[in-house]
Amino acid sequence: MEASNSLVKSHLHEVIFADRHYINKLNQLLTFISHLDKAPRLPTQNFFMLIRPKGFGISLSNESIEALLVRDELLMDHLDQSVADTIVSKGIGTYPVLHLSFSDLTGNITGFDSFRAMLAEKLQSQFWQHHIKVRIDQGRRSDLRMLMVELITELSERAGKSVVILIDNYDVPFFIVRTFDEPKERDQALALYFEMLNAFRQAGNKVKFSLLAGHVKFPLSNDMSQGLPHVIDLSFSDIAAELTGFTIEEIKNCYEEDLARIAPQLGVTISEYLTALEDCYGGFVFSDRMQKVLCPLSVTHALDNDGELYAYSCDNDYSFLQQSYNAEEPDLDWLIDKDGQDQLLLEEVSLLPKGKEFGSLLLQQGIVSVNKVTFAEHEHSLSWRYRFGFPNVEMRRVFNIITGKSRPELRELPINTRVYDAGEEEYAIEDD
Repeated sequence: MEASNSLVKSHLHEVIFADRHYINKLNQLLTFISHLDKAPRLPTQNFFMLIRPKGFGISLSNESIEALLVRDELLMDHLDQSVADTIVSKGIGTYPVLHLSFSDLTGNITGFDSFRAMLAEKLQSQFWQHHIKVRIDQGRRSDLRMLMVELITELSERAGKSVVILIDNYDVPFFIVRTFDEPKERDQALALYFEMLNAFRQAGNKVKFSLLAGHVKFPLSNDMSQGLPHVIDLSFSDIAAELTGFTIEEIKNCYEEDLARIAPQLGVTISEYLTALEDCYGGFVFSDRMQKVLCPLSVTHALDNDGELYAYSCDNDYSFLQQSYNAEEPDLDWLIDKDGQDQLLLEEVSLLPKGKEFGSLLLQQGIVSVNKVTFAEHEHSLSWRYRFGFPNVEMRRVFNIITGKSRPELRELPINTRVYDAGEEEYAIEDD
């Protein structure tokens, strides 16, 4: 889906230090960091994953984690003493942070050689950023794993502490590899990427923990590389359920002035407008507690545009989902509003998705979400079953466009605050 308007990416200093559209998630973030740091686990299982739909500020969360762990002076000066006290009370230490992001890849990456060059350039930038005098020439590109181990070791020995590794948009390399024409080059490229990630294990106790954040859960090892086969997925867990989303109460309390200004302009009450926001952008569930949250990106866009309700997430890049759907044209009738489903959100998606993997892909992309959890206690076991459906009007529109049920122009139709499907039938694509 082409973007009709480019979405501006937020960065920590632009959000934390701004006066508008900022909801304080600091206490939840500190609890989350404490969990990553101290949760009981086997010695080799200090690798975590967090998957969220686009628009949930996953990169912003990683920036915040880094700032807190390195005690960024600008951030700490901005926070009050109670926050510093909370950091101390939770026992959160300081660590050197290796923060690798794949969100800004540019250039023409069309095969194995250009893919390897991209990974080498990413590593090179990390060496330079941390003032380590290592130059990755052509000859050294053959062993990116050892280069990553060298980088981690240098950072750890310099600080006398273990290193925290944060990876933003870890899944972007998969999206790139998906476009390669030759299957052999796809396998080689993924094996190279997995080998680089395998350095986190090889570095042993020099790594405190690692968090891989992205929008789709792909397998991190294959027959050609061990990679990271044991990763703890926190995507559907109480510890992160509300970390990156807005609850309706948070919006009501934090945006009181905006709501008081916007609602009368639209001819509705504040209560009615909040209901509209939730129906348009809410309904996302990320734990069995069924705490529903709204998409921050869409909510802030609406408030920034005098309350106008559009399908803002339609402007996100759903290329991988679109390509996968076009290649398979899967039957999805089994997924929507059907009881007794597995916990698909935590399932992996292959590079060429098939069958039930589309359920996991749609959940991870936010197109569908949990709308019912059924708990059953048997004589010797416990089980949870789920029902999935569209969380809101916005995601229903995205789904209809991707699956060819509606023309792309549907995203340009404003959402009526009272009749959410008003006019949508005009954009339906009729069967020949």
